[in-house]
Amino acid sequence: MPSAKRVLVITGVPGTGKTTLADRIAKRVGDAEAVHITELVKAKRLFSGVSKQGELIVETDRLRRELERIIARSVQSVVIIEGHLLCDISVRGAMVLVLREHLPVLAERLKRRGYSLEKVSKNVIDEALDYCGMHSGNHYASVFESFCSDRRLMENVRRLLHGQKVCGSIDLMPELYTMISKGGLSL
Repeated sequence: MPSAKRVLVITGVPGTGKTTLADRIAKRVGDAEAVHITELVKAKRLFSGVSKQGELIVETDRLRRELERIIARSVQSVVIIEGHLLCDISVRGAMVLVLREHLPVLAERLKRRGYSLEKVSKNVIDEALDYCGMHSGNHYASVFESFCSDRRLMENVRRLLHGQKVCGSIDLMPELYTMISKGGLSL
């Protein structure tokens, strides 16, 4: 009897390493498919327009239905779905990994991507406030947080995929206070 399909959602603010990790897990697992929300939204035109900031306005109900179709049709035993938006929608039966990053590292990474200072600040604050973790908790029963640099990350992912409970949450507010007090973040 084949084992049930497992779905792992990886979410987090931009720059935390979601895409890299999803591909790494898929390669390591072997019998896995990685779905990248940014690519999917563009390929299937799951958006209604572009915001003033130049970001796609994603139609989340259409995205959710498309993800359900992908999961149902996948021949792989593991489907890994990654994207920032996944903390704001619900993917039935998914386990969730909220990928986190230390604030100074995240700020530098986003600056190298060419993000404006305003966009860097917004994402750093969202990370400090655990936007993705809190919102994931509203949509999913099983949520785990980890730093992308945690040396136990792949082992914890393996445990998640085998139905073992993995606990973890992260408080980055002290880092935010330090960045603000040193003038390293504009509000």
